[in-house]
Amino acid sequence: MDGIKLTKVYELGNPYLIPMPEPAGCRNALSVKKKGSLNSMRLRTATMLMFVTTLALVAGACADDGAEVRVVSDEGSGSVSGTGSGSLSGTATGLSLEEFEGGTDNPLVQQAVDNYKAYVAEQIDLMIAGNEVLADAIRAGDLDGSRSAYAPARVEWERIEPIAGLIEEIDGAVDSRVDDFEGPDDPEFTGWHRIEYILWELETTDGATPFADRLQDDLAILRREMSGLELPPAAVAIGAAELIEEVSEGKITGEEDRYSKTDLWDFNANVEGARQVIEFLRPALEQADPDLLDSIDAGFSELNATLSTLRDGTGWVLYCRENDSYPSPLCTEVTVTQDTIDLLKAQLAGLSENISLTAGTLGLK
Repeated sequence: MDGIKLTKVYELGNPYLIPMPEPAGCRNALSVKKKGSLNSMRLRTATMLMFVTTLALVAGACADDGAEVRVVSDEGSGSVSGTGSGSLSGTATGLSLEEFEGGTDNPLVQQAVDNYKAYVAEQIDLMIAGNEVLADAIRAGDLDGSRSAYAPARVEWERIEPIAGLIEEIDGAVDSRVDDFEGPDDPEFTGWHRIEYILWELETTDGATPFADRLQDDLAILRREMSGLELPPAAVAIGAAELIEEVSEGKITGEEDRYSKTDLWDFNANVEGARQVIEFLRPALEQADPDLLDSIDAGFSELNATLSTLRDGTGWVLYCRENDSYPSPLCTEVTVTQDTIDLLKAQLAGLSENISLTAGTLGLK
């Protein structure tokens, strides 16, 4: 069509093609980067309206020739990187302290926030201890021991990921994936997934010690920074929904632990972290909306019943799927069928939607 372009818009990681008039002389692409929460159910409609309006204004105003107008969202795993690298893989959960307006006058909510802050501190202490086990095995050149320690060392991070991610420089340093960098040998590629790459893809501990040491240093910084952080009550409530959505929109693809196939450890930890938030908020939710709380409880029960079928002793089966986007020699058979993945997606979506209502129900913003 003369004078018409199909413009690709990235909204929450999903491309949309929108026909737009191509003004003469439009050369410089406009990139609008939207910072926000992973709570896409709350934001999706408004986001797309904003995108379309922005594109229309740009199309009418551009004076140069030949540009592609592109709008980029950095929400969620699978969209723009949360590490600032400009790639489209992303790790940060999207919470930002600037989003939240204040505290609460509800003593039940405030007690929940105080309890959650203590829980976060406890999880960070456990995280540091677990990663010392990982680091010791790496320093000793114990490949099997390092591999065994890897997934458990990540559990506490995954339980508190949205809140820990408020310390953005640490989030990028410890939990970025290779997609955020030029390649696996990029010196800026650090943290758990650099170690994972060395242990499984290179099948060695050689070269992993500096990254294990750096990881311990970064986690120590996380503990120090979190100890002085005032947690907005809304961030705690919204963080629970983001943990569930992190699984449903990102981790379920197998992108997170692609070398080790230990994704189900992360799945379960995200669910445990969200459940703990709801437990802390339970007295306030019982008072404000017991029906919503019942729906959330039922959602957790259904999801956990499905996840329990994927247990392997005290751990989890490898995350080996049909038509795996991240094939691995570790996967000699399918361990998680497409029917199970579809069921998990449906359960995660329903649970995420209900948990996303808790902040509004409790008057938090």
